Amino acid sequence: MRAILALGVAALAAFLYGDEGAPKVSGPRPPAAGVRFSAADVPFLPKGAPKAPASAALRILPGKNMAFVTAALNGRECTLLFDTGTTHTTFDIGFMKRKFPGKKLGEVVLAGVTNVEGAPKLFHVDSLKVGEAEFLDFDVMALDIAHLVSGIGVRLDGVLGMNVIGRVPSLASFGAAKVVFAPSVAECAGFGEGIARFRGDAMSVAVVPALGERKFGLIVDSAASFTFLDKSLGWPSTGEPVNLGAVDVNGGAAMAAERGRKGKLKLGIDVEMAPLLVGAPMNRIGADTLLAYDMLVDLAQVRFRKFRGAEAAPAKGGEERK
Repeated sequence: MRAILALGVAALAAFLYGDEGAPKVSGPRPPAAGVRFSAADVPFLPKGAPKAPASAALRILPGKNMAFVTAALNGRECTLLFDTGTTHTTFDIGFMKRKFPGKKLGEVVLAGVTNVEGAPKLFHVDSLKVGEAEFLDFDVMALDIAHLVSGIGVRLDGVLGMNVIGRVPSLASFGAAKVVFAPSVAECAGFGEGIARFRGDAMSVAVVPALGERKFGLIVDSAASFTFLDKSLGWPSTGEPVNLGAVDVNGGAAMAAERGRKGKLKLGIDVEMAPLLVGAPMNRIGADTLLAYDMLVDLAQVRFRKFRGAEAAPAKGGEERK
């Protein structure tokens, strides 16, 4: 079976770090190519999905703030990075070969704009259980992501992307460390005005807010530890330089940034953030901002509300928050 993608897949995951000896933290990836789901992409959308509220626990990695979920792929347990910045759910090809040695992987033809340099494979999923939620009958990607595992420093079998996270409305609370698929009306109370998602880009959390008179594209990226804005937007800077290193689907990269001042961006409500400013169009809300807010994603829009426990002291120590 050969799947043809009109624009390829988005970057998978990344982290950033300071100079030698500085505390390591996680952060952004290079700009993701938007993926538009056409008829050729239908196999990537689960045919079966929750119709009633179904929750899954998120494990938050201290320092990097990345969120992980425990899942079961065709009955085999796996650990996935919860990533609202990735369109296609993708598994490590080494994991697939170990757990499903007799399963033949299909070919994927990437067409148009794509940031993937490797050769992804195709794997059919009968069932993917994410906590209480089960998604049925769809295809996922398989790539060599061993360098991501090494960079993040924890077990990682794959990346849960928006073809699953966005299949039904989902409510992600990184502060409460959980996600609820197909949330109830009561669970959706208290959110601000919705922010429209990109048209034709239904499988990424991409919106168009404004900074002053200037509108710009912004991706809500739960696998980026920090919030990043293009410095040309004019967000105030502290002038403090930051050295960054990132890992994406193709390997490592380095870039320079400046620390931005704390401020607010109108996203249905005033969302407070202190972004890192970079000289590239890679505008992303990362986990540092998301920890203080809940996010509701549906078919057409994204809504935010202040996390109800945001005033509580953050978890400390070297263990993951659950």
